[in-house]
Amino acid sequence: MASAEDPTLFAIVLAGGASSRLHASSPVPTVDKPLLVFQGKPVLTHVLEAAATRVTTQRIVVVGPESLPTGEIATVYEEPPRSGPYMGVYTGLQYFTERFGPAIDSEGVLLLGADMPRITQGLPYLFDHHDAATPAKVAIAQAAGRPQPLLSYVPRPVAEQIFAKPVVNAGLMQALRTTQYRIVDVPTAAVADLDTYQDAIDAGINF
Repeated sequence: MASAEDPTLFAIVLAGGASSRLHASSPVPTVDKPLLVFQGKPVLTHVLEAAATRVTTQRIVVVGPESLPTGEIATVYEEPPRSGPYMGVYTGLQYFTERFGPAIDSEGVLLLGADMPRITQGLPYLFDHHDAATPAKVAIAQAAGRPQPLLSYVPRPVAEQIFAKPVVNAGLMQALRTTQYRIVDVPTAAVADLDTYQDAIDAGINF
């Protein structure tokens, strides 16, 4: 598996949700999901560090509040805020177009959730998909029969077609299924998210 930075890869990390289920299920006050501390660092930091093993920091963007601890990685927010993952991807793609110009065929975009602390276990499968340039251009991670669109890969030109117009509260999986795609099996831990208090406890997070 290659580990050098790849100038043809981009990453959009979606971190703008309200963490409603986590707050509703937690018996104690808690921060939002990306800020939960896992192995000494916010979960968001783990996701960004995993992406940065192949993606240059200039080509990573976090969609969420400016207050998030992203360091030198850019942060943008969809308008209106918290208008769904589709709008998050749309906003991230708009940022890339403004900064880097129109997409070219060799470029790909990783779509990543900010609440999967062990996402690093799944990313190599998407990196391999990018390197292989397989006919099924979109790759969506799956574990235990459950697809996870927040661990997926889309060629940048295809992403610009799928997310060409702003659509509030639209589903991400539904959008990705409008084009040719393949399901990629990854370890269950890679897509284990922190939707609820029990999910966080199961992941080893202490409150």
